[in-house]
Amino acid sequence: MSMGNPIMSLLANNTLTGENFPKWKSNINIVLVSENNRFVLIEECSPVPPANAARAVRELYDRWIASNNKAKAYMLASISDVLRSKMEPKECAFEIMESLQEMFGQQSEQAHHEATRKYTNARMFLDTHVRDHVMQMTNYFSEAEMHGAVIDEGTQVSIILNSLSSDFIPFTSNYIMNKLNYGMTQLLNELQTFEAILGLVKNKAEANIVNKPNSSKGLKRKMAKGGKSVELERKIVALEELRQPVKNSGDLRI
Repeated sequence: MSMGNPIMSLLANNTLTGENFPKWKSNINIVLVSENNRFVLIEECSPVPPANAARAVRELYDRWIASNNKAKAYMLASISDVLRSKMEPKECAFEIMESLQEMFGQQSEQAHHEATRKYTNARMFLDTHVRDHVMQMTNYFSEAEMHGAVIDEGTQVSIILNSLSSDFIPFTSNYIMNKLNYGMTQLLNELQTFEAILGLVKNKAEANIVNKPNSSKGLKRKMAKGGKSVELERKIVALEELRQPVKNSGDLRI
């Protein structure tokens, strides 16, 4: 079988190493299903037909043998040399799959659990850009899927929304209240837009504090009178600015 064959290229680029057993097994299943040969992994071979067997019986047996040989070739070509030497003596493809399942199945379950734990426990830090956080979550999803997890796009969106920092509570509330339904690409775009708007509001508040006439004198007088500290006063002014209506916010409803 030529390596120019797309099927062989797929298997060669995903050689079984142990931890990637679920992904490797999935690739094998895809290949066998595409060629209508997967039945050799779930059906036992019928006994060798006698010489006087009906033609249909002989053809059924011959088909199983041909499909089994092809499945074995795909499997042996996509595992390491050490594993290949152990699996070559086995006559049936399903025997090879069962042996590999026993060898790597438990290890794969542990890797699956660890990969799942990463995205379920992940939380966005306040000083992290939302794009970086979403990309990291996407990597976690890909890792989990490589170990056999099935996470549809809607579930991925929900997990990401639940992992956002407190700055994005208005965004998440708006998403839920309006029953929005974003895909991953649209979610990232909307989150970045919201982040940009939030950043502009904060910058505006800080600029107004710095440029406010006689603001420093007023703060000093308050301190002299035993009033609030400078830092607390700045926070109060910033909060008042943030409460003002946000202009040019587009269609984003908070």
